[in-house]
Amino acid sequence: MKLHKARTIVIGAICFFAFSGSANAQLETKAPEQVAQSLVDAYNARNMDGILKAYAPDSTAYALPSGEVILKGHDEIRKKFARVLDPNFKLKVEVVNRIVDGKFVIDKEKIYGTADGKPVEFYGTVIYEITGGLIRKEWYLRQQQP
Repeated sequence: MKLHKARTIVIGAICFFAFSGSANAQLETKAPEQVAQSLVDAYNARNMDGILKAYAPDSTAYALPSGEVILKGHDEIRKKFARVLDPNFKLKVEVVNRIVDGKFVIDKEKIYGTADGKPVEFYGTVIYEITGGLIRKEWYLRQQQP
């Protein structure tokens, strides 16, 4: 009888800690602006693992205004960032302006540095949809040529 009671208490404690741990993990989910910043920080640190941690495994990137899918999933994201993390590219990202509206983060970014030893500087705008602490979708504004 005592063994059964002790076993019940141990199982109850394990369940309590397991469920309270998962509840705390949900409470500790990063805010959308923190996720967007973690991506910028990982990019500037040239940390591929950090970059991928910001994205959901099935994250999708779109071109605006066309809506064309330009990236889908970690494999394609890895290929995109592998090019810019190449040793011949020494690029940094600076967030010039950030707007946070619920689960959406809109960043106007300045990308600068050198590519193949030549100075580079350009600006871009990206919109992130972030839920559950991960980038689920993103949209890159493409400037239309007149």
